[in-house]
Amino acid sequence: MVNSDFLRFLRNPIGFLLVAPARARFRGRVGEFKVNLGLDFLLDDKVYRVIRDVTLPAGDGTTQIDHLVVSPFGVFVIETKNMAGWIFGQQYQAQWTQTIYGDKRRFQNPLRQNYKHVRAVQELLCLASNQVHNVVAFVGDCEIKTPMPAEVVDGVSSLVDFIKSKRTRVFAEVDVPLLVDSLLHKRLHPSLRLNFSDAHIVKRQATDGATTPKACPRCGGVMVERANRRTGQRFLGCKRYPQCKGTRSIF
Repeated sequence: MVNSDFLRFLRNPIGFLLVAPARARFRGRVGEFKVNLGLDFLLDDKVYRVIRDVTLPAGDGTTQIDHLVVSPFGVFVIETKNMAGWIFGQQYQAQWTQTIYGDKRRFQNPLRQNYKHVRAVQELLCLASNQVHNVVAFVGDCEIKTPMPAEVVDGVSSLVDFIKSKRTRVFAEVDVPLLVDSLLHKRLHPSLRLNFSDAHIVKRQATDGATTPKACPRCGGVMVERANRRTGQRFLGCKRYPQCKGTRSIF
């Protein structure tokens, strides 16, 4: 059998190379660098404290966060996406789509991906949900083709505008340096062991996702385990029930 990746390369070599893993990693680093510059030059460092490349303990492993911005208006947890082409997706879909020169690639909904980071920050600092902001920043040469929630921004300037738009104080000014110190104290230094742990967790989650359907077949939302009140049989039901009545079998 001919390798599917080889066939994709033959059909569209440029599109294939643009989304190859090595190129994706390089683009990711470039995107983080763009965000670094924007946050440094466009945010007042007397109000906003920026922490970059943070590895935190999360559950049975670790999680890596591109950027954290700590301010009296909340902690902004930023996931950076340096991507090209057209981007299609909905807030509650499990996967979004990137299209380059007619070549399509599906990727995990970055809002969901970043939610693990948000939860890690909340749990480590004992914060309420209104004190932590989930933000996804697309900073590459891409065009978002579907309506997105305010938390998904296009470009570094839009990211800074979103951060500055939050004007409700959820921390006292004296709390900000304490939060920063706590994050710096609890962060883990990147190492081969931690990187391996991250890769292992991501691989395991990808395998779990392939064997256990977690996306609602009707709205693309999150599925949760439920039980039939009459028979006791377990099944997956949409978290948005009763607005959505999508179900899946567990097995």
